[in-house]
Amino acid sequence: MNTVWMIRNDGSIFPCTQHFYANAENMEETLAAAEWLYTNTHHQESRQLALETVAAWMASVPVNGNVPSNVLNMNYPNTYITNLQAFVTEHWAEIQAIPTEKLNLTTLLGEVSAELNQEFLRARYGGMYSKDTSSREVLLYISSVGFDWYKIICSFISLADFPIEMVTIVWGEEITQAEQPLSLQLPTEKFLSEKPIRLELPQKLKGGVMTREIFAHLSGGSSLRHISWDLEISTSELANLLQSFRSA
Repeated sequence: MNTVWMIRNDGSIFPCTQHFYANAENMEETLAAAEWLYTNTHHQESRQLALETVAAWMASVPVNGNVPSNVLNMNYPNTYITNLQAFVTEHWAEIQAIPTEKLNLTTLLGEVSAELNQEFLRARYGGMYSKDTSSREVLLYISSVGFDWYKIICSFISLADFPIEMVTIVWGEEITQAEQPLSLQLPTEKFLSEKPIRLELPQKLKGGVMTREIFAHLSGGSSLRHISWDLEISTSELANLLQSFRSA
């Protein structure tokens, strides 16, 4: 049986062999996440972000002629990017058409991380790291802001074709800004019978119209790029606002 999933904020479930993470300091991992995000997001803005990230990366490394066939021949480790050549080949016309002069690769890598964390939660059966399913525990790792995952989690648990006796929720460092993530652990029956906690970040804020509009977008599952464009604020300004929400 599969024991690892990425769960999208519309309830779609994606079985995988390992969770996808993105980190602006880990190029390989984030490129792999960008390619996965392009395939599995339901936001056109996130697909464009993935293409821009790959284009910016290709512009930053020495490639003879910038052709897809050279992608995996670069002097660059490819532990996490074995699928990148196929991705670049498939989307070469789109990537080639993207102007890269004004793209900042570090900023884009950070955006990939933020979009991935906002749109998906990570689920594992058998505990945080264990593959021993005898624990009958499902762990759900949340790194989004302002989105309530409760109904989606309940649906995932109810539809599971394996026994779940314990539900553990972990909020990642991205949310708590703490070395030790906050967590909640409850028997499945109790978790399903009474909503034990609001799973989005508590809104202890006295913000004005902008704050309310941002949270309305976040609670509806919008991409961060969509929020930025809709409210006409830069992605860096939005990132700073989200940071203030996390600290509230």
